[in-house]
Amino acid sequence: MRVSVGIDLGSSRVKLLALDEGGNALGVTMASYATESRRPGYAEQNPDRWWDAVRLAMSAMLSRPNLRGADVVALGLTGQMHSAVFLDAAGVPVRSALMWSDGRAEAEAVEIEKRIPRAELVARTGNRSNVSFTAPKIMWVAANEPDVIARTRWIVQPKDALRARLTGEVASDVSDASATLLLDLKTRTWAVDICEKLGIDARLLPPLAESETKAGELREDAARSLGLPAGIAVAMGGADAPAAALGLGLAREEDAKGVVLISLGTGGQVLAPVTQPRTDPEGRLHGLCHVVPGQWCVMAAILSAAASLDWVVRLLRPDDPNGSRELIAAAAKVPAGSDGLIFVPYLRGERTPHFDPGARGAMVGMRMNHGAPELTRAVLEGVAYALAEGLDVMRGVGVVPTSGVVAGGGVNRLWQQIIADVLNLPVALGATEHGSARGAALLGAVAAGVIPSTAEGVPPLPADTRVMEPDPANAELYAGISATYRELYGRLPRM
Repeated sequence: MRVSVGIDLGSSRVKLLALDEGGNALGVTMASYATESRRPGYAEQNPDRWWDAVRLAMSAMLSRPNLRGADVVALGLTGQMHSAVFLDAAGVPVRSALMWSDGRAEAEAVEIEKRIPRAELVARTGNRSNVSFTAPKIMWVAANEPDVIARTRWIVQPKDALRARLTGEVASDVSDASATLLLDLKTRTWAVDICEKLGIDARLLPPLAESETKAGELREDAARSLGLPAGIAVAMGGADAPAAALGLGLAREEDAKGVVLISLGTGGQVLAPVTQPRTDPEGRLHGLCHVVPGQWCVMAAILSAAASLDWVVRLLRPDDPNGSRELIAAAAKVPAGSDGLIFVPYLRGERTPHFDPGARGAMVGMRMNHGAPELTRAVLEGVAYALAEGLDVMRGVGVVPTSGVVAGGGVNRLWQQIIADVLNLPVALGATEHGSARGAALLGAVAAGVIPSTAEGVPPLPADTRVMEPDPANAELYAGISATYRELYGRLPRM
């Protein structure tokens, strides 16, 4: 048996998924790590804790009776995008990593579009400037911590820092690089002229390759720590959203046939693979390189999807381990529309379509008779309205959705049906909720020669376990409420 293990370095935990050569999952393990916030708006993680978590999760994986370390022939990597990890010449982190959720570089994000007009920036990189991206973080560190820059040899993404520890080689892939504001989206190369305009030394950026490329081999010290054979292939890997698309079968636009990926993680995304870059002139969407060679992605992103559900559960059922399940069951008994209650999910600002870190969330239309069931259903509906608004922007750049596949830790039956009704599309449940980790494992399998290039197709997923068709009456009702929802952004106070 030849096994590839996908390593997904997420926002709060690492997830490992083992695939055999037929694409069958052999097991999933996880381990958590903390995000530190020394000041309001700061979000940092210690890369050493990533390594500790990977070791813990791998130990749990190899304790399964159906898998031995000797069976593993490849590792594939994916992880959170937009971060900044500063490594010295030996590949050792110089400081804690600045995560995608770090908001300290707002002034730098504004400065970027003063130096490079938005239309030019979007045309070149596929994205407008945003505080979540890597470029403003680098500018902030250069201005406020020049000693860090002086000791830095490489600036990479989290999964790249982990790969350096695994192989001793420093590099990155084009999908993660396309989420930095520093990549030329069409040529899939670093945009050196943009770096110069922003005062960023392009020599600090790592060499680039396609995601399925073999980046190196597992070195002996890392192999001993993980209980794996030394010398196995380690793939370059890719950004988590494109990797999830691959893991759920959306490798190429022609194969997807209009199916869009709907991710319900901490944030939410609607993503479609495309054969050429497609950009919104106003920069309301993300243009990304796909992890599949010769393919791109267009993506609408919202900042609080499952995070919104977690928020209302904490609010209504604090310290109740069954709170989420009970609230969702109660919400399922509330008619569509939540009795006139509308939730705006801008709890941490918003990306698509507003790109406004100062946007604030709201519950609109509250009355005395509203209780926990109505509030919970309103949260689920509000996230769906936000996703639908993003999908409409995607339609504006030529995406023609025929159906959706929903995945992520936040998925439940009620939410899936609400999304089908609000988007007015059939929505299937993804055959795995671990799409990013499965995509990473597939990339590892290519790097090891176990399967052909992902551009030629990938092993099929098991059949979808359920498909929700839109209810015509609910779809009509939600269309009217969505129109009201979209008017609220301009009427709500900002901070």
